Amino acid sequence: MPNPRLPALVTHAAHSPTSWLTHPSPRSLLALQLHPCSHPSRPPTRAASSRSGSSNQWIQRQRNDPFVRARASPTSSPSPTSTSAFVSRSAFKLIDLHHQTPRDAKLLRPGMTVVDLGAAPGGWIQAAQEVLRGKGTVVGVDLLPLQRGIDELHGVHFVRGNFLDPAVQAKVRAALSTATGQRRPIVDLVLSDMMANTTGNTLRDAVLSLTLCEAALSFALQHLSPAPSPSPLAPSPPVAAAPQLIMKHFASSHTPEFRAKLRRHFRSVRWSKPESSRKESKEGFLVCSELRPVEEWSLASISDGGPGVDEANKSSLYF
Repeated sequence: MPNPRLPALVTHAAHSPTSWLTHPSPRSLLALQLHPCSHPSRPPTRAASSRSGSSNQWIQRQRNDPFVRARASPTSSPSPTSTSAFVSRSAFKLIDLHHQTPRDAKLLRPGMTVVDLGAAPGGWIQAAQEVLRGKGTVVGVDLLPLQRGIDELHGVHFVRGNFLDPAVQAKVRAALSTATGQRRPIVDLVLSDMMANTTGNTLRDAVLSLTLCEAALSFALQHLSPAPSPSPLAPSPPVAAAPQLIMKHFASSHTPEFRAKLRRHFRSVRWSKPESSRKESKEGFLVCSELRPVEEWSLASISDGGPGVDEANKSSLYF
């Protein structure tokens, strides 16, 4: 029985029905890279055997993955706007995150201004365009290029470079100004699917993940519009708020402290692991809504019981 969460596939012309299963996106190529051999005296045949085994396992996993099959059209050479032609499996993660939000506070809405950090090869931009339908602005940034002319889609702008470089961030701001016609553009949603190359060292990988999250947070605080402060004199019933910042993060012992920091800036911070995220991965997404006004930032840490206290007690509920 087909999964109702997966978009219907559209047929086009072309090559082998399974050709996409064995052609990874640029980021997936990292999964096939082996660390340098620590025992150079071993016979080369063992290294070749190891490489072959790793490659075969990866290919088998791809063939058995329903989300890989869903993004691989039965016929190749698809259009960049077709859901049957998602250039990366991660597009379904954004679709899952979108479906998790309530109807009156959807993650993606036509007319939005969206910034996509770590955009290559373009799966999240494609997924966003399925909802925006060209009515809105998406500015993406990545070290790697986008695929298949995605940067030529209406409303899409792309900056190639390292987002941690201040000069690249300045280019992103310039692209936003050009796209919106505003000198100081307001962004509705910041998405971060950034991921550093893993080293195999759990502690180091966790620190690298946090570094990227900190950069995304800093950018978001400069460009998102704060939510209005609730009035104590005329309280209104709670209304669902659309997410403003979503960041990929690899859970570690540092996560509760970082969540506490996020809560000083956002009234709602939750952890989400989409159905399309691999079960064996520690990957998840921090979903932040209702940016506090600047004057509340220092007060929030006091009312929450101090940085890290409240979050440390609740961390087991999320991870």
